[in-house]
Amino acid sequence: MKLLLIKRIVFDFFDGKATAIQRKYLEEWLADEANQETYYQYLDEWESQRPQFAVDADKALAAYQLVLQNEQQPAVPAKPLPVSSSNSFQRWLNWSIAASVALVALLGTYRFRSQLLFETHRTAFGQTSTHQLADGTEVTLNANSVLRVPRFGFGSNTREVFLEGEGEFKVTHTPTNQRFIVRTADRFQVEVLGTEFVVYSRKRGKRVFLSKGKVKLDLPQGQQLYMRPGNVVTVANSGQYRLIETKTSRQYVAWKDHWFYFDNTSLSEVANQIQEQFGIKVVVSDPKLAQRRIAGNFRAEQADDLFQILAELLNLNVVKKDNHIELRTPKHS
Repeated sequence: MKLLLIKRIVFDFFDGKATAIQRKYLEEWLADEANQETYYQYLDEWESQRPQFAVDADKALAAYQLVLQNEQQPAVPAKPLPVSSSNSFQRWLNWSIAASVALVALLGTYRFRSQLLFETHRTAFGQTSTHQLADGTEVTLNANSVLRVPRFGFGSNTREVFLEGEGEFKVTHTPTNQRFIVRTADRFQVEVLGTEFVVYSRKRGKRVFLSKGKVKLDLPQGQQLYMRPGNVVTVANSGQYRLIETKTSRQYVAWKDHWFYFDNTSLSEVANQIQEQFGIKVVVSDPKLAQRRIAGNFRAEQADDLFQILAELLNLNVVKKDNHIELRTPKHS
């Protein structure tokens, strides 16, 4: 669909004049994440052409809460109210919230609510990427990871992001000492003030490595733990945690350059890392083989690179199956 037609439909939607067919077209168009930034550009342009328009923010926020609770709530048309020109930013923010509420009510799915309320950065298997947030904080994501940043309110009262996977954070200090919080699953969060750290949060557990500054961890059981540079905290799925000190950061940041750091690492752990990084299931059926150890630094941008290294170092056979890879000890005739 041509952008001019889409723009007209979006403006009709903001004006409350969109037909059922237009709303359907808009829903299909917004299903493509690439179009969502264009939607916000149209929102900004639409609002700038209507400088005397404001919304009932309390009513919009109430509707927003109902939507999040999966309750049926029809979109409430915004009513024009007298506003002062000095309040232009607040009017834009209020209308942004109201427009988001209306669109969430239109589509009504959790997946789209997440896309609408959060800017999402995602890496594929075998990929890393670096992103700069609005406050200047730099985040490098490891493979198979997701970072969600709120579209509204980030940097106003607090800086809060949501992580699935693994990422390195270089947090920018603010003049007001504003908190920066990284939330993961299971009520685990990292709270920092101007620091550098790596957060790992996957199915196998969680880990935080602090290289600079200071960090406060909020653990699932309600415990709080303060870290200093060089500390590594690992948290099992059971909630039990362990704190150690390390003299080198290499093993916790090597992934940024596609390096694997093994320090007397078991082959079963190597198999887990391969699955997390490349999405390939690795099976080591022989218990003795699974406990064999490997040490060294190895660069591998693809899984095959690492399989070749393992085959040569440990004298293994790498057998490809339909949905997994098997590592075996060669049979001697």
